[in-house]
Amino acid sequence: MTVVEVLVALMLVSIGLLGMAGSTTLALRTAHDATQRRASMHRIVSRHSQLAASGCAGARSGTAIDSARDVTEAWYVTVQSNGFALVTDSVRWMGARGPHSFVLTTAFPC
Repeated sequence: MTVVEVLVALMLVSIGLLGMAGSTTLALRTAHDATQRRASMHRIVSRHSQLAASGCAGARSGTAIDSARDVTEAWYVTVQSNGFALVTDSVRWMGARGPHSFVLTTAFPC
């Protein structure tokens, strides 16, 4: 083997390793985003359960801030004339690529 062949082989290995590093970074970023979305959905489902358990008379709109995770939640309760309470819950968080949000509107009977 000549020095040129060794240099070419090292360049090819280096390019392959850089590609693997980029793919790993993307996979970690995607996994973190999925974890944040799952946690957001869990927050929303928990909030809806709490509001439904308190009934239409006890359900109130409000906000919650989790500064440790940089997450803000706001929920709005509207009692409808048809015997249901409408709940719109939004969760916002700061991800690696900027702010993200998840909004869900549900209803429960009064």
